[in-house]
Amino acid sequence: MAFNINDFKSKFEETGVLQTNKYDVTINFENTALQTLSINNNLGGSTSSFSTVQDDLTYRCVAASIPGLTMRTTDVNRYGVGVLEKMPFSANYTDISLSFICDRYGNAYNFWYLWFNYIFGANGEETKSNVFGTIQDGAVGNAGRSFYTAEYKDNYAATIAINVYDTQGLNPIKVTLRKAYPVTINDVALSWTDNNNLIKLNTQITFREWDLNN
Repeated sequence: MAFNINDFKSKFEETGVLQTNKYDVTINFENTALQTLSINNNLGGSTSSFSTVQDDLTYRCVAASIPGLTMRTTDVNRYGVGVLEKMPFSANYTDISLSFICDRYGNAYNFWYLWFNYIFGANGEETKSNVFGTIQDGAVGNAGRSFYTAEYKDNYAATIAINVYDTQGLNPIKVTLRKAYPVTINDVALSWTDNNNLIKLNTQITFREWDLNN
């Protein structure tokens, strides 16, 4: 059958397309302990609640990705000899990246810094725990925990929803990442010769599983 450009056009007109710039990302924590934290603003000395900044990030996510799937296979001779055939024995999910524009108070950056250190107390000193408390004379104060220790996953994991919209505002693709948390917060390049670029925070998110549209 010869190629017909009218059939091609009518098929696209019938089913439409999805664009990469129509989406949003929401983060919801399964445990409310994180949401009770406060983020200090370096401008003016005020504070913002963790949940307030969490909601603000929905409007600041300038780049995201839908996770991929990889099949783990092994090479098997089809009849014990001869050509090889790939046979699956497991599957993996690929991590995703999220990028955010930072606000003038630095709350977006502090949000990820606090979440990262809540998962694992990475910023420690000999006499202090992480940002959630202090250790003095061997006693833990302010409900903190020892530095360089990990929290239980149920206490820091989040459910992240990535919604893709069509031109009419409908939501044909909804990706839900379950037990998600950041594993990387990338360094941010600064330069005196860059006059027009915004500070963007890039994070890598891993998760236990994800589902599509349900």
